[in-house]
Amino acid sequence: ASGQQDWLQQFERQQMEEAWKTMPEAAGGPGAEWADQFQEEQQRQELLNQWISNFEDQEEQLPPAEYQFSPNNPYMDHPNPLQQGQELFRQGLLSEAVLALEAEIQKNGESVEAWRLLGTVHAENDDDRQAIAAMQRALKVDPKNLEVLLSLGVSYTNELDPEEALSYLRGWMENNEQYASIVAANPPVVDRSNMQQQVITMFRAAAELNATDADVHTVLGVLYNLSREFDKAVVAFQSALEFKPNDYSLWNKLGATQANSNASADALSAYRSALDIKPNYVRAWSNMGIGYANQGEYEESVKFYVRALTMNPTATSIWGYLRIACSCIG
Repeated sequence: ASGQQDWLQQFERQQMEEAWKTMPEAAGGPGAEWADQFQEEQQRQELLNQWISNFEDQEEQLPPAEYQFSPNNPYMDHPNPLQQGQELFRQGLLSEAVLALEAEIQKNGESVEAWRLLGTVHAENDDDRQAIAAMQRALKVDPKNLEVLLSLGVSYTNELDPEEALSYLRGWMENNEQYASIVAANPPVVDRSNMQQQVITMFRAAAELNATDADVHTVLGVLYNLSREFDKAVVAFQSALEFKPNDYSLWNKLGATQANSNASADALSAYRSALDIKPNYVRAWSNMGIGYANQGEYEESVKFYVRALTMNPTATSIWGYLRIACSCIG
């Protein structure tokens, strides 16, 4: 939502500048023509604002439903759908990987790896709601799975749900034995603002205790995004990348954080690094589009949204970004 508002503010500023350039110097000039053009732009802007408002309301009102399986799954008769899903994921064929993993789960609903990987695939496909539903099922089977707890913290951050994000990120540390002393020294608090600061303090202590733990630096980056301390988040993700330089999701998190701190050029560079490692990374393609849109390059942004949608045509949020970009082009 914040990225969309940035585009709208820039769009409004550009339209006002163009309007002033064409304003008549004296009465009796082409004032009526300018007024008509300005009124058309105002009406267009009102329609755009209304569409965005409706889109965001629909997104916010969607309940956290149970996982929705795809109908007519061609992998139901596959002898080893989990292995097939893992291979399809490695190849970047995410929509096919979803089907294979769903087939495995419908045969073995207690497969933590299938649920976890399915959640990862949906997250990379820019579908955090399905990602959360899958990860929640994985957590029911294995409540202490660190990778699942971290993924849920990230997805809830993407969904702008700080309470849930903080709960799962704290849960990650509570279930990590090497940080038991830090957990013991920090009993849970109820107030969210206090909880946020407490969890940040806990992970700072963990980073001092084990400076080479990339996951700790990653969580710190997520936490600093929640507290909107973007410069600190950038440093945290860069620290994590020192130990995991080929982690495309980390490059994407770094880029998204740099975009939030108005460093769009740096963000685009980070997204390119993610795509160099995994060319079919839908979320990075979508974020590239957002990066160009935030710089007013709407026509360029459309190319990246379209590329992302060719890989995941069901991504509602990307369709929304594409419509906004097209509206801004005219």
